[in-house]
Parts: sequence; structure tokens; C-alpha cells
Amino acid sequence: MKNNLQKKTAYFICSGFGVGYFTIFPGTLASFIILPLLWILKDTLSLNMIVILIFIYTVICYFLLKIILHKKKHIDPSYVVCDEYVGQSLALLFCNQNIFDYFMAFLIFRLLDILKPFPINYIDNLKTTSSILLDDILAGLITAGCFFIYNG
Repeated sequence: MKNNLQKKTAYFICSGFGVGYFTIFPGTLASFIILPLLWILKDTLSLNMIVILIFIYTVICYFLLKIILHKKKHIDPSYVVCDEYVGQSLALLFCNQNIFDYFMAFLIFRLLDILKPFPINYIDNLKTTSSILLDDILAGLITAGCFFIYNG
């Protein structure tokens, strides 16, 4: 019973609280859905606190991914979108609180996540539990770096 509840919880969280089960563009939808949450967090919390929350969520997702992907051949199923939440959240860290910056961060992150230029593609090709998160983390950090320089 405990194992079943643990797996259901892992699937629920790793699917982005169910968002990953949408049949059309679940990753893009997850990246879009996180935008208003980050807007609110940036209005109410310090940058350090947001980074800590993203880190905690990432660690939790890593261990939950290990549970749901144990002995699976397809290592990055489309329903797993917790990595989009993490990457898009990082991408927004240095955006100004305006629609244009958020739209551009969303667009840049999605392009990097879909096109997977080097070194993102290298990490993605590792096909490990860690790489599921790390390729999106890198895409988010590259996007955040662009905004750090642009708004610096």
C-alpha cells in the first residue's frame, strides 16, 4: 500500500501536478503555467529564497524521478514536465517584472529546450535520471544569463 501511494505521488509531482498528461505540448504548457507563479514569488520573496525553493523542488523531483523511471526503457517520457518547471523558473530569475521579459524568457527557454544546441544536447543524450533535469537546468541558466547581462 505504501509503495503504491509513493508511486502515485511521484507520478503526480513529476507530471507537473497532472499537466504532463495533456496530449498536446505538455512541456510548453508546463513552461507557460509556471510563469504566473514565478511572478508572484518574485513579488513576495527574495531572489535567494526563490533559488532555495527551486533547489529543494529539483532535489525532490530527482528522487521521485528515480522512483518512476526505475527499470524503464524510455528514460524521458513526455508526461514528465517537472524539469520544465525547474528550467523555466531559473530562466525567469533575472527578468524584470513585465510581460515582455517574461514572454522573451519563455520563448528563449522553449527554443533552447526544443532545439537543444550544444552543450544542452550533450546532457540530453546521456539519457539518465539526472540528465532529464540537467538539460532543462542548463537551458534555464543560459536564459537567465542572457537576462542578467541584458538587464545588468
